[in-house]
Amino acid sequence: MTYYPYLRGRMYDLLALKELCENRQLSFKIVPIIEPVRDSKELLQTVQTFIKYQQPFGIVANPQVSVYGLNDTKLYPLPDMRKLSFFHPSAILAADFSSDFLKTVDNQESLLIVRDYQMLLAYQKTKVLHTVDKVLIPDVARIHRLVPKKAVKLSDPLTFVRHVEDYQLLNDEFFEPADWYRQVDDYHGFGDYSMVGHVYFDKGMPARAISLHLIYVTEDGTLRIHHFVSDSNEKMSGQKQKFFEALNKMVIWCDKNINGLNLTPALTTLLEYRCQDKFPGLGIIKKLSLMHHFQLMGRLLELKQ
Repeated sequence: MTYYPYLRGRMYDLLALKELCENRQLSFKIVPIIEPVRDSKELLQTVQTFIKYQQPFGIVANPQVSVYGLNDTKLYPLPDMRKLSFFHPSAILAADFSSDFLKTVDNQESLLIVRDYQMLLAYQKTKVLHTVDKVLIPDVARIHRLVPKKAVKLSDPLTFVRHVEDYQLLNDEFFEPADWYRQVDDYHGFGDYSMVGHVYFDKGMPARAISLHLIYVTEDGTLRIHHFVSDSNEKMSGQKQKFFEALNKMVIWCDKNINGLNLTPALTTLLEYRCQDKFPGLGIIKKLSLMHHFQLMGRLLELKQ
C-alpha cells in the first residue's frame, strides 16, 4: 500500500517534508505530491533534498491554484527531474492539461489527478488513460467506474470549519483515510490533503482562537484526529497565551492516551514547548503537526512489510 499525501507547497509544508527527508524519517512508501503555489527557495530546496535522498515524489506540472504557473521565468527554477526513476510525473486533468506532462522513462510511475467527472469522461478512450499508471480521484462511484484498475482514493479527512473555535464542537473525530492496513473498494493506494484540507487560501486569515490538531491510530487500526482549542478567544490579541492554553490541553490528553507508535519525534518536540516560555509561531506548530502525521504514517506502513 502506498500513501500519496497532496500538498499545496506552502512554506511550512515544504519545510516539514525537507526536514523529514534529511532525517531519513520520510518512508519510501509515502509519495508526496506537491502542487506548487509560489516560486520559492523552499520549493527548490525541498526538491533538491528529495533528489539527494532519492525520495519518491511528484510535482504537479500544471498547478491550478495561486500564481506559480502564471510565469515561465522562475527565480528558483527546479532541476530537471525527467530521468529520475523515483520521480512521479504528475498533472491535474484540467483545461490546460497536456499528455506531455505525464511522459515517463524507465520505471517511472505517472500520476493523474482528477476532480471532475465530465472531464474524465471526455478522456475515457484516449491514450492518456491507457498509459497513465495511477489516477487519484475523490471517492465518487461514477468516477471510479471509469478507472477501476488505476484508482487511488484522494480524500479530504479534515472537517472544514469557518471559525477555528468551532473545533471545540468536534473535539475528536474519525480521520477518513484509514485504509493503510487493507485495500478497500478496488482502490490501489490512498491519498489525502492531510490536516491542511483541500480548500486553498492564498493568504491566511487572522483567527481569534488557536487550535492544535493531533492525528493518532487506535487499537483497531483506524485513524482519528483530536482538536485542542484555546479558551481566551474573545479578542484577536494574546497569541502566546492562546497557544499555551491549547498546548496544555494537548499535554494532559497525551499523557493519558498517547504512547507507542503514536508518540513520534515531532510530537515529542511539540509537547516539550510546555517547559518553555516561548511561542514558536503558527508556522512551526503546523510544521511539527504535519511531521508527526507523516512519521506516524511511515510507522504504520512499515508494519505492512
